[in-house]
Amino acid sequence: MQVHEHIMRSSFARLIKLYTTIISVMVVLATSVFVLVSVRTYDSEINQAETTAATQVSQTLMQNQQIISQFATQLTTGSGNLPSIEKYFDSSLSDYSNYAINKSIKGNPYFFWPTESRQFFVQHDQVSQLTLRLANQKKVFMATPANSGGGLYPAKTVKQQFAISAPLVNQYTLETDGVISLSFDQSDLKRQLQQLPATRAFQIAVQSDANDTVFYYVGNQVKKLSKRDFKHALSADSTASLRGYRVSTKDLSSGYRLIMVVNQATLHSLLLGHILPLILLGLLLLLGLSIGLWLTFRRYQHQLDAIVASVQRVSDGNLDARVPVDLNPTDLRTLADGINAMLEEIHQHINTIYQLQIAQQEANRKALQAQINPHFMSNTLEYIRMAALDADQPELANVVYSFAALLRNNTDLSPRTTIKQELKFVEKYVFLYQVRFPDRLAYQFQVAPEVADVELPKFSLQPLVENYFVHGVDFARQDNALSVKAWREQQTIHIKIVNNGSPLTAAEVKAVNLKMQEPLDAEQQRSIGLQNVYSRLLDTFGASFTMALASDGQTGVTVNVQFDVKEE
Repeated sequence: MQVHEHIMRSSFARLIKLYTTIISVMVVLATSVFVLVSVRTYDSEINQAETTAATQVSQTLMQNQQIISQFATQLTTGSGNLPSIEKYFDSSLSDYSNYAINKSIKGNPYFFWPTESRQFFVQHDQVSQLTLRLANQKKVFMATPANSGGGLYPAKTVKQQFAISAPLVNQYTLETDGVISLSFDQSDLKRQLQQLPATRAFQIAVQSDANDTVFYYVGNQVKKLSKRDFKHALSADSTASLRGYRVSTKDLSSGYRLIMVVNQATLHSLLLGHILPLILLGLLLLLGLSIGLWLTFRRYQHQLDAIVASVQRVSDGNLDARVPVDLNPTDLRTLADGINAMLEEIHQHINTIYQLQIAQQEANRKALQAQINPHFMSNTLEYIRMAALDADQPELANVVYSFAALLRNNTDLSPRTTIKQELKFVEKYVFLYQVRFPDRLAYQFQVAPEVADVELPKFSLQPLVENYFVHGVDFARQDNALSVKAWREQQTIHIKIVNNGSPLTAAEVKAVNLKMQEPLDAEQQRSIGLQNVYSRLLDTFGASFTMALASDGQTGVTVNVQFDVKEE
């Protein structure tokens, strides 16, 4: 028992390891595929973010560049615009106002620089600062949305970040008289960039040909060290110095250059945060499946232990042992019910065999008590026959001989005989009746030579003749008659038994014919009647065999038997 349990536990351990390995490989492969897809998706998101950010910055910069170019062209188109602006720089505000009015009275278009500045801010609310520098002036004009009319300030005090500049080119002399610069509100553009999740680790800058930074964006996950490194590279105009960064550049229109930088370590950290939930989910799934598998096999092991223990108790001799049926309704419950049913049948078979052995022993005992040596009985009958002949009693001798022949045939245990031998036996049986009732019974046996040696089961015809003496003969009459004929037609053997005894009605004939074709029960298998004869002949000759009783309802009964035999 301990060996069986050890083998079972070893088998379960191997199964658990095998299934755990299979599940682990499947989960690892599935997680790896998901992680690989996630990495590729994240790389695609980074590339898409770079493209989208470059497009948005480029479009915004182009729009701002167009605004300042149009404004610079507007200021240089009129012949009196630049001289008027120079007058603004050289005069007080009241003197400049009188100058503008006088020019207007003389027929020139009215141009008043502070008013032009105010109108510009009204038309372009995204401008945060406007500065105008003239080549021959030390002061700088500066205006803001809060002071749209602007004013003149010393150049050292004017600070302007992320400005886009355009030269004021005199159309007549083609000389640059000054530079106008605009600073735009970048909050909308930065808000659009922040809506791209992948740009959280990005730094984006736009530089002019003069290495002036006109736009700068920094994501909310960029560290201070990364900001400092990028600003230092911009000031040195050398992005090649950025080690450990992913750098991409793009040349824009009007000589501007777009630079996008992301720290590789930060990018890897974000990627890890992107795939870490998948890895944790895979680990949790693997852990859950492993625990579930172990619990399932553990439950099965306990149930199988109970089954094996019960079977072992039966093998040890406890025939009343049964498998517990309080198992959960699973396939093992079905197995337990099947084993219990099998044990019940085995127990019943053992009891049956035991009873049969007792009955057989009793039958053997009785058979030994009643056994008479057939050879001794045959010798005794032969002595009586010879004594009858000596006493000049040939008829008595013939009776003794016939009875001895019947006795020898009954004690012969061979299962088959020929038609000739079977009818010789039947004829002796009828002869004994004729001896008892002389002049009251006539019989006739006709066997064609071609059927004499056809074999059939022993005691196949004798019960058919015996039925006549049991149910049909009337020895009060003197005309009792019996006829038995056997002949052949091609492959078919015909045997016909006719008597003139008590007839049968049509209903009785039908009932008897149906009854003898029914399967034998245990009791009928031990008797020799019509059903037994029909069953044995059917087993011997198969579908070609037929046997039927017939009667006209007035005189006697006829039994017709036929079957096919193969040509030798």
